[in-house]
Amino acid sequence: MTSAELKHRVKLQEWAARIQDCRSSGLSVRAWCRQEEINAATYYRWERELLALAETEPCSSVPAVRFAELPAPKQVSRNVAERSATPHIGNASLDIYPGCDTEQLKMLVELLRLC
Repeated sequence: MTSAELKHRVKLQEWAARIQDCRSSGLSVRAWCRQEEINAATYYRWERELLALAETEPCSSVPAVRFAELPAPKQVSRNVAERSATPHIGNASLDIYPGCDTEQLKMLVELLRLC
């Protein structure tokens, strides 16, 4: 890979983060671009390029999803006050109760990170 290709790949990653920031800001693209002092045409050019790349290389930056069969948990009535932790990862959360198996917890946290 040439240095120009590496620089372009870095720019793609930077713009992917910027576009995600814009989309999650609650602002219109034009308002966000004004706030960030970015030309809207530049924003849309990078967005088009990233969308085209996503069509030709679907999920190239996302690790392969693996599914694992988990044993059915015992049907136990849980009181919210009993939980020992509730980690929030992105828009997802997971209630953890005493006695949670560490391997299952590790797998569930990794799955939440993919959401």
